[in-house]
Amino acid sequence: MMQRLGIEPGEGILPRLSLSYATAFHRCEACPSKQACREWLDSMPRSVASAPDFCPNGDILFELRINQPGRAGVAVEHHAHIADLERFADEIDTLLLQKAADDPMLAELRSRKSRLRDEIEWLRRKPSQKACHVDG
Repeated sequence: MMQRLGIEPGEGILPRLSLSYATAFHRCEACPSKQACREWLDSMPRSVASAPDFCPNGDILFELRINQPGRAGVAVEHHAHIADLERFADEIDTLLLQKAADDPMLAELRSRKSRLRDEIEWLRRKPSQKACHVDG
């Protein structure tokens, strides 16, 4: 599932996310929906935007996908990744519409969306390396 979502657990786990990775692995091992998961994975393309609704790791996988090591650095160097960040922000919008008004996750989702929007704006204003290069 992680690979389909573009999450590479072997590419260096940030200490603040290590508990999330461990929890996801343990939940997966104990998941009662393994057959449904296998069928879902077999029927989906190589890359998907989110875990299925029956996945008990949906929340963790979303967090790991946004906070995975290297994602921000790649986005800083390549303006093409603005679209990826915008997709994440859109996914947060979708989740915000689905959550109840008293859901404790709302504040965290709004905060993440704000950080993503700030990053997008920063990337849009950042001059490209090519434009900054001056021949001497």
